[in-house]
Amino acid sequence: MDDMEPYAPEPSGSTEPVSAMAPAAATQPKGSWIHRRWVPWLAGALAFVLTLAVGGILAADWVWRGVEMRALLDRVEASEAVMGELQDSVTAAFEDHGSGDDQAELDGELRDLATQAVADIAAAGDEVAALPIAIWHADIERARDAYLLHNEAWQEYMTRASESSSEFLAPQPLVNQTFFDAEQPFYNAVPLPDVFGLLDRVALIFVMPEEDSAGGGEQVLATSTLS
Repeated sequence: MDDMEPYAPEPSGSTEPVSAMAPAAATQPKGSWIHRRWVPWLAGALAFVLTLAVGGILAADWVWRGVEMRALLDRVEASEAVMGELQDSVTAAFEDHGSGDDQAELDGELRDLATQAVADIAAAGDEVAALPIAIWHADIERARDAYLLHNEAWQEYMTRASESSSEFLAPQPLVNQTFFDAEQPFYNAVPLPDVFGLLDRVALIFVMPEEDSAGGGEQVLATSTLS
């Protein structure tokens, strides 16, 4: 029996080893979006639009402040006019009855004037208080509040005078002090630049007469011939 050689299968294909780590395909590096040409143009356009928007908001608020301040001055001037008319009437009453012969009539006329003044001054103060003011316009709000204290001091003054006409002869420190205290808040509340002429109107309200011994532009009556 012939010797048999061991069977060896024929190789069917390539026997080259395959590497487990195939080389990655080369990729083209991408540039960052921030370096693209349109980015600076877009950023500039956005900055320009933002600047216009902020400027527009500030300009609109400045106009708004001017409108509010003009409305406040209109109402304050109306309130001051009521007080001025009262003082003119009181002065006329003293001139008509101040000789000493008609004291009872003078007393009654003065108390009647004071009674009417309480209602008129309160109504003027209500108009000032009712003015709508934006919550962030704190300087205008402070000016309004300061004037309302003055208006209320006048109401208290007239209430006392309606009960006793001799109150017209007494010093009125609260009336005068609240008037002085309101001046600076009004100047602070005027929006600048003052193209509406509001500073001149404030100055006219708080002007100091040359012979004002009582204080304030209102000249609160403190002397007369009433006994």
